[in-house]
Parts: sequence; C-alpha cells; structure tokens
Amino acid sequence: MIVVVGSRHDRSAVDLVSGWARYKAALLTCEDLSTPGWELRLPDRSGSRAVVSGQIVHEDDFRGVLIRRPCILDTELRHIGASDREFVTAEMNAFLLAWLAGLRCRVLNRPSGTSLCGPGWRPMQWTQAAAAAGLEVAPSTQNVPARRKRTSPRAEAPPPIEVTVVGSLSFGAPNDNYADAALRLSSYVHIPLLAVRFAGGGSTPVFSAATAMPSLRDPAVAQATCEYLTAESVPA
Repeated sequence: MIVVVGSRHDRSAVDLVSGWARYKAALLTCEDLSTPGWELRLPDRSGSRAVVSGQIVHEDDFRGVLIRRPCILDTELRHIGASDREFVTAEMNAFLLAWLAGLRCRVLNRPSGTSLCGPGWRPMQWTQAAAAAGLEVAPSTQNVPARRKRTSPRAEAPPPIEVTVVGSLSFGAPNDNYADAALRLSSYVHIPLLAVRFAGGGSTPVFSAATAMPSLRDPAVAQATCEYLTAESVPA
C-alpha cells in the first residue's frame, strides 16, 4: 500500500489517495495518531504496526510513503482538549519525525531537522544550497526604506519557470539546461521530490526558489511519484 501523510482537509492529498486506489493508497492523519493500535518495535521494526485511515496495518505492507505536511498544527487537533493540544502537538510531531525517518520503504521526502517533509529551509538557505550545487542564483537584497518614494513603473518580469523533479525525472523544463540544473540541486540536497523555480526570460537557468512539497496536480508528475514510491528497490 501507499501511505500519504497529510490532512483530511488537504484536497490535493485526498485526491492523490483516490487516484492511487489500485495501490491501496490511504491517508494517515493526525486523528490516526490518537487511535489505539500503534506498535513500534526497535531496533528491528519487523512486526511494527501503524493506524492509517482508522485501520491497523503492518509496516511490512507499506510500498511507499508520501509526506504532504511539514508539521502538525495544534489547531488541527479538535478531538483533543484545548488545554492539552500544545503538548499533544509536540508529542505527535516528535513521534512522526522518528517514525518516518526509520521507515524501510521508499519515502518522499524524509524528515530533516524539525520538518516532517525535507528541510524546512528559508529562502536564503535554499539559495545557498543552490549556489553550492553550482547553479547560478538570482541576486538578492534586503533593505527597509526610510520612507516611501515615487518610483517609475517597472517593466513586467517574465513569468518564472518551475521544474519538478521526481527521482531521476524532471517535468516542466523548457530545455535540457533547466532540467539538468533542477536535477543537480535535487541530488545535492538529497531530496528526490522537489520543485525548483527559476527566473524566466533566458536560456540559462537562474535559481530563485525551491520547495520539498511541490504540487502534484499534473497527472504526469503524480504518476511519476506513484511509480517512484512503488518501485521494487529502496534507494540509499
């Protein structure tokens, strides 16, 4: 089965589960974390069990896990008493970090730091990683003007170009240069599911932003993600 870790209020996650019904896809929500039936065995996780969509399932039945949330928020825990939500939220996030990091099946994307889905980096951290990977990056400045001044209207910038990486595949690149740049960054940061945004208007890719939670509404991207998760071998 494919497990999608997300919220029942996230329409895109719900749609993915529906579209992957042939793989017995199911949504793991914060409500499941409060349901009896979990069993985590260490160091050998054989026989460990989880609750997914209200049902107890064995981890050995997982073919792949897709993570579609950076964390659990206390505002989601309506089934928990208000006075306990902050504590329970912290416990749920800590447990998910450990549980997801140790899964033996394919996972997109594994937790990093305090984020459940890849690194929870800020824009400047992504820019630093892109530069370290050898990508050309857009110049960035930050300032606070003393007062608002009249400025001449600026020419409208070309729309950005977004390339989505799924494993060794890329989608949305206008040419090989953009595809190669996105794949290079994905490999450098060890994030197999990644959306990379480039400044538009040129034949040479200029990095501007990235996210470890790209949109999967493109059927081709969703299909590639499903195939990655259900592949027989588990990447290192």
